[in-house]
Amino acid sequence: MMIPVNLIRQYIFCPRIVYYNLLTDIKPQFPRHVSLGTEYHTLQDELLKNRRFKKLNINYREIITGKYFSMQDPGIGGIVDLGFVCEDEVVPVEYKFIDGKPSLSHKLQLAAYGKLMSEYYGLPARRGIIIYSNNIKFYQVVFSREIWNKLQKVIAGIQKIVDTEIFPDSSATEKQCSQCEYLNYCNDRI
Repeated sequence: MMIPVNLIRQYIFCPRIVYYNLLTDIKPQFPRHVSLGTEYHTLQDELLKNRRFKKLNINYREIITGKYFSMQDPGIGGIVDLGFVCEDEVVPVEYKFIDGKPSLSHKLQLAAYGKLMSEYYGLPARRGIIIYSNNIKFYQVVFSREIWNKLQKVIAGIQKIVDTEIFPDSSATEKQCSQCEYLNYCNDRI
C-alpha cells in the first residue's frame, strides 16, 4: 500500500488518523480550517502564474507544480505543491495556511517530498521551503541527518500500523482531539 505523504504530518499529530484513513471506510467530516487550507492552495496556484520567486534566491532551471511523485521503497507518494529543479539539487516547497514557524510535522512532510523529487530527478534534496499564510513568509528547512532519521522512523511507524492493523495508542491532547475529524470514533478520548 502506498502511504500518502500528507499522512506523515497526520501521524505526528495522532497515529489514529493514519489508522482511520488507511484501514477504515469512515468518511470524516472535515473542520472549516481544512477547506480554508484547500482554498489557500488554489489561490497560491493562481498566484504562481505571475511569480518569479526572486526573494527565495534559487537558481532553478525548472519549476514544477502539483506533480505526483511516488517511490516503491519506502512506499510513499504525494503531490508536491511546488518544486524547483536546479543544476545540482531539487528544492521542494510546501504551502501552509497557518502562521508561525515550521513544526516537526511540516519539516518531515517537506523532507518526504524532497526524497520523492530526489529519487525522480536523480539530484540531492538538501533543503526545502515552507511558505506560510497570505503574508508569504517563508522558512528554509535544511534536511539534516536528524530530519532524515526522524522521517524514516515515522514512515516505519505508519507502515507498522498498516501491516499489523492494530489500533494505535494516542498521546494527543484534549486540544488536538477537539480539532480532529475522527473524534467521534475514539471512545477513550475526552
